[in-house]
Amino acid sequence: MCSYIIQQLLATPDLDTLYYFCSSHDIRDTSLQILRTLALQLLRRHPDMASMISHEFVYQGTSCGKAQLRVLIPQLLEISPSARIVIDGIDECSTEIQKLLLKDLQSLCLGGNSRCKILLSSRKEVHLAEKLSKKPQISLDGRDEVTSDIRLYVKYQITKLKTSNEDLLKTIESILVHKANGKSLCFECVGDTLSFSRYVPLGAVGG
Repeated sequence: MCSYIIQQLLATPDLDTLYYFCSSHDIRDTSLQILRTLALQLLRRHPDMASMISHEFVYQGTSCGKAQLRVLIPQLLEISPSARIVIDGIDECSTEIQKLLLKDLQSLCLGGNSRCKILLSSRKEVHLAEKLSKKPQISLDGRDEVTSDIRLYVKYQITKLKTSNEDLLKTIESILVHKANGKSLCFECVGDTLSFSRYVPLGAVGG
């Protein structure tokens, strides 16, 4: 879902689209990695900004830490004509990292820079729900469209199984859709083997 949103934003003229996909397998400092990624994406869109970084940081021998990025990114966003930031799977991070991320990301939209908007995609975590309760939200819980999309995805994936037993395929499809319970079920068909990875709940909270 976020990939599609990002593709649409990237096709929008005069709009800087920045994004990051969080992962529970990421052992790095996710908050630092996200800030670095956002800064890098901005620089790739506007190479002329590199001279500012050279004078402000590189020539001064300053390291690329959180403190510097918290100063740098708002400066870059001020130069940007308009920006949209999409962070997917913030619930994959620990609660402590979530708190740091929300604080850092929300600060990017404060002050005089009203041209930057942020979309967060996440499960309905308690901390996130509390902090973003006053922000516009879109909930996909219980939506028929979600179940329909999951069924289409499952139907496509199980066609890769090497069997002509239609009843078996229908049974597998029914079980997977039922077990998904409104969540996208990630799995891979390799030959005649069905390999499961994890459930990725669908939901979005945005600011």
